[in-house]
Amino acid sequence: MSPVLVRRKPLTLGLLALLYAPLQATAAPSAAAANDSAELGAAHEAVTLDGLSVIGSRRTRQQQEVSAVEIAASAPGTNPIKVLEKLPGVHFVASDPWGSYEWSNRIAIRGFAQNQLGYTLDGIPLGDNSYANSNGLSPNRAVSAENIALIDVAQGAGALRTASTSNLGGSLLYTTRDPATEAETLVSLAIGNNASHRVFARYDSGQIGGFSSYVSAMSSEADKWKGGGARRQKQLNAKTLFEWGDGHRLNGWFDYSSRDETDDLDLSRNLIERCGMDWDNYAPDWDTALEAAHGRYQGCAQGKDDAYYLARGLRDDYLAGLNGVFQLGSDTTLNASVYYHRNAGQGHWFTPHIASPEIPLALRVTSYDVERAGTLAALSRQFGVHQIEAGFWYERNVHSGGRSYVHIDGPVNEHHLIDASRFDGRLFRQRWETRTLQWYLQDSLQLADDRLGIDIGFKGQRVVTDAEVIAPGRAGGRLQARDAFMPQLGLRWQLNEQADVFATYSENQAAFRPGVNGAWSLTQEAFDLSALTAKPESSRSLQTGIRFGNDHVEASATVYATAFNDRQLIIVPCAGVVSCPNQFANVGSASTRGAELAVVWKPVEGMRWLNSVTFNDSRYNEDYLNNSYTNPEDGSHRVPARDKQMVDTPRHMFATELSHRFGAFNVRLGGKYTGKRYYTYSNDASVPGFWLWNAGLSWERKDIGRLRQLNVALDVSNLTDKRYIATLGSNGFRDDDRDGDFQTLLPGAPRQAFLSVTMGF
Repeated sequence: MSPVLVRRKPLTLGLLALLYAPLQATAAPSAAAANDSAELGAAHEAVTLDGLSVIGSRRTRQQQEVSAVEIAASAPGTNPIKVLEKLPGVHFVASDPWGSYEWSNRIAIRGFAQNQLGYTLDGIPLGDNSYANSNGLSPNRAVSAENIALIDVAQGAGALRTASTSNLGGSLLYTTRDPATEAETLVSLAIGNNASHRVFARYDSGQIGGFSSYVSAMSSEADKWKGGGARRQKQLNAKTLFEWGDGHRLNGWFDYSSRDETDDLDLSRNLIERCGMDWDNYAPDWDTALEAAHGRYQGCAQGKDDAYYLARGLRDDYLAGLNGVFQLGSDTTLNASVYYHRNAGQGHWFTPHIASPEIPLALRVTSYDVERAGTLAALSRQFGVHQIEAGFWYERNVHSGGRSYVHIDGPVNEHHLIDASRFDGRLFRQRWETRTLQWYLQDSLQLADDRLGIDIGFKGQRVVTDAEVIAPGRAGGRLQARDAFMPQLGLRWQLNEQADVFATYSENQAAFRPGVNGAWSLTQEAFDLSALTAKPESSRSLQTGIRFGNDHVEASATVYATAFNDRQLIIVPCAGVVSCPNQFANVGSASTRGAELAVVWKPVEGMRWLNSVTFNDSRYNEDYLNNSYTNPEDGSHRVPARDKQMVDTPRHMFATELSHRFGAFNVRLGGKYTGKRYYTYSNDASVPGFWLWNAGLSWERKDIGRLRQLNVALDVSNLTDKRYIATLGSNGFRDDDRDGDFQTLLPGAPRQAFLSVTMGF
């Protein structure tokens, strides 16, 4: 456990009181309110003119912004989260060139895994962004990239108002663009390798009597870069805004998304050595798949799990929200939202482990559905130097998940959800009902002529989940995560007009995760034993740093430390297609220490050179016991995890990007180094580090005849055609992989090129 972190809440309260009392007594009134609370109800005003900011000016924590300008510079269809990979502390990988394939894409920040971060869209919670998301949907399904105005990235401590039960660490807050004040149309067309094509169109009505709106539609399709099958998405977004009076706003948001993704085969070290990184499922070769199911293998295949016929993921989402910002006087703001989300999804996997009456194959179906609704509200009021903000979030979420199978007699090609009436058997099915209540209170102060900024507050949380067994095979029961006081303290001191220093301390917890791979994915006996002593994961984080910015240079340097308590590991004991219950281990404490540096240099007009360096040392602090594991040294069931690096967490990362605009042209060259990563808790199996380079060239002109805008761009990913392992843990993580047979690796795509044309009318 890190010695630099505050260990007990009474001590935390005492320190806060000692700090707060003299400041309140000596503070002079200040008219400025440019602090963290100023974000409330003003997200639509946020603008990052250069596209990217690495200094988080006037914030009391490390916070960086990526705007629509930066997102638009990527190839159309690129997952906006992938754009963040150049920022310090951000680790992102995916096996496809756009970073949008959900089975493969992974983001981690400062040792916090993808499902330990918080995600919101215009304040609406998006859940934990895991593949089998039980309480939301991925940002890529919630909004088209062209409709994003801003992504706010907090690496270490998210704002207290963030509506999330997973953000042990940082947060990614998405803000959608407002409708344009004048009527306009935008059309984007893109083509590229692997028969990829994408069309996006948006119409803005312009402002009419205070009302404005837009509607957009997107359709994309691309063949996989290896094997058979394609990935498709259709998406519809709409937003309406009404503004009146002095700062009053009412806006509604709607999103529909339908995804159909053919999966890559999860590889192991042995498979890569025998068959190479291009090895994939058999489709469209049904005869070879059938022969393999009979135990007659061809080529490099040696077993039933070396390849399957095909696997596919389907997701349909509907998301709607209504938000109002009301100025209740000159110094009081009310921000309130309601939302509704409905998801239905399935995973289809041809399995040789279940036989149909006529052939030794069946279609295994994993079913997901989510129905949730919630409300959140915040009230902010200025009292002299104090800006007091209080708010709450309530959500009721019903999630169901399970696995079934359908008998087949040939290569069925199901591109739609299969009705439960067609199931020939169930492996398990569960239903979870989760009720979440979160509240917070914060005081933000600007003192010493606005040179000193202080954010002091806390949040509380009560999350109760009841799981019901619909079809036996997994566990049911109640788990709850409750903590009424999780404090956060942030300080900022302005050294001069160009530089400031900051420090933040925060405490967080993560609720128990429902879903087919969550805390209930055990046998009932194992769950009953673990539930007696189960505690939610929690973290205590401290960060401090210095920032500098002028017309030519922006720089930020940060050091940080985090202590985790009750770090929970889900251990996958068998091949993913088999669907055996998972194993659970509480490894007690874990710790993270690290440092980050980001520098943006703009030597001349139109040129920008970004560099970011990350060092992260994230380790488990204790061994744990697993009865199915045998320690090769002493024959015990003790898994040697103590002092081992956390899985899928590189110690070193470096990103660089040079861009130059000259006349109508803009050229970019960027590279990212990702260090060595482990995919077992005992660190006996790893993949080497790698460099990945991307390049882009675009040409843009304004006001050409009837065109308001014309942009033509060529983007190339993996410029050097590097062969590398991108995704770790596609089938989870294990204690060890001494035999090299654990299929949980996904190679990255080779060099790909894409041409796009964007027209504005």
